[in-house]
Amino acid sequence: MKILFVAQNFQMGGIQKALINILKEISLYEKYEIDVFTFSGGELMNDIPSNVKVTTGNLLLQLIATPFAEVKKRNNVWHIILRIVCMIVVRLIGSHNFYSMLLKKHRNNCHYDIAISYFNDVPNQYFNKGTNLFVDQFVIANRKLAWIHTDPIKANFNYEACVKTYKNFDRLLCVSVACKENLINFLPEYQHKIQVVYNFFPIEEIKELACQYTPFHKSELDLISVGRIENSTKRFDLIPHLCKLLKETSINNFRWRILGDGPDLLSNQQLALQLGVEDVVEFVGEMKNPYPFIKCSDVFVLTSAYEGYPMVIGEALIVQTPVITTDFAAAGEQICNGHNGLITGFNIQDIFQVISSVMKNTELLHNMKNYIEENHYTNKKAQEQLVLEFDVHDRI
Repeated sequence: MKILFVAQNFQMGGIQKALINILKEISLYEKYEIDVFTFSGGELMNDIPSNVKVTTGNLLLQLIATPFAEVKKRNNVWHIILRIVCMIVVRLIGSHNFYSMLLKKHRNNCHYDIAISYFNDVPNQYFNKGTNLFVDQFVIANRKLAWIHTDPIKANFNYEACVKTYKNFDRLLCVSVACKENLINFLPEYQHKIQVVYNFFPIEEIKELACQYTPFHKSELDLISVGRIENSTKRFDLIPHLCKLLKETSINNFRWRILGDGPDLLSNQQLALQLGVEDVVEFVGEMKNPYPFIKCSDVFVLTSAYEGYPMVIGEALIVQTPVITTDFAAAGEQICNGHNGLITGFNIQDIFQVISSVMKNTELLHNMKNYIEENHYTNKKAQEQLVLEFDVHDRI
């Protein structure tokens, strides 16, 4: 069976890591011949299995599929100018026309059994899209699948655009049951196409990586958050405020480390200084291997406004770190509240109350760690779901 995955890039990110994990899983089976077409590269390219054939877009496609901040970091004046020109052109002719013009040059004449658009379009942005368009119009395949990684309602998907985008896809694969239910409510006319495939995790690899080094000297209580430092969805800006509330209630025996990079890193660092919590908040930056930090921490905290099926929660549970998370739609599919973690509301007082209760109740934390140790994380359900979707082709 010949399968094509289409990606925007392989920068560090949750969707990119999920794609790496699924490639690692299915590349183990000889019956699958796998191609990847990615608009741009990134640091995770080295993690793609060696038996997967990878093709990358031309320079223009690479530049628009790479975050502008990353392009500027490379200090190539010509590339910066080209990226700015692309930003001007896309505003003049629109994203659809712009991407159609670029993607035509990458038309794939191979015939695939399955073609997969693995990235969903980001609403209200000129870039961060195009994989759906490419699979729909420029790939020949018996079946076409699109992956949905987020809550379509909270992410402000456009109804008319989605009806048009997904018309020619045979299946829309959501990363959680909650995501599926919300997508059915959002696109009821396509409910017959919508199914669930959970994210895969390289469980043994994560466990090995988590033991590679000792990242820090333990405090009385170590908290950690990991992700792209982008406040509108991930809400990392809440963390300095939470630390201030904790200190105001005489809780000082903790250290909160934040791993990741992104557009709001500097402003969050400045906020920590303004609030006087720089002694308990540490912005570590982006780490190729964050797992030792997660493993050595007492609690993983996720503050997001919304999520699909976040990789970081699964990764925390694999290295046996309890989780405190906001109540996004699929939170209950990963967290058994009170057993392997705690689910809280979205406002700062709700999160504060849960974190402070854990800090004051070491027995609760101990019980959660024991529960995680006794209930190992597995890929069994994801494997069953994926095989069911891929093997549909053999039954047609």
